[in-house]
Amino acid sequence: MRCPGRSRAATSAKELQMGPLIDCVFLLLTYFLFTISLSTIEGLLPSELALGSEQQQRTLDMKSEEDEVVVRVVSTGGGAQYFVDDWPVGDFAAVADHLAGVRKGTLVVIDAGTNVAYEHVVRLYNQCLRTGIDRVVFPVTGATGVTGEAPRS
Repeated sequence: MRCPGRSRAATSAKELQMGPLIDCVFLLLTYFLFTISLSTIEGLLPSELALGSEQQQRTLDMKSEEDEVVVRVVSTGGGAQYFVDDWPVGDFAAVADHLAGVRKGTLVVIDAGTNVAYEHVVRLYNQCLRTGIDRVVFPVTGATGVTGEAPRS
């Protein structure tokens, strides 16, 4: 009787079984394909930001003031105070009434302070869309000189 040699056992131990490895890779691939979320990200507003470049500044200067409405939102404790063209407005309903009377091609600038809750800004943006105003911009603080603070008299 002859004992099996070590060289024969060593070669069989070094073989790698690829079948189970490929099965595992395909199962992981299938898992990730079924669990991926392809929905759009909520919270992104489909509007251009007014960056204050020279070209945008010239475009805004060329338009008359009646084609532009500036709505400032200032934080007041737990709520928000609204100003339409630097005039204080009582509440959101008054702002909505003012926006309902604005022509459809008018540019609406929503200038919110840095500490204003997003719910007030999004509510105002949605009201613009409901009334048919699709030209809505949000100025960047510091780029246009607009800070979102209450107008000084």
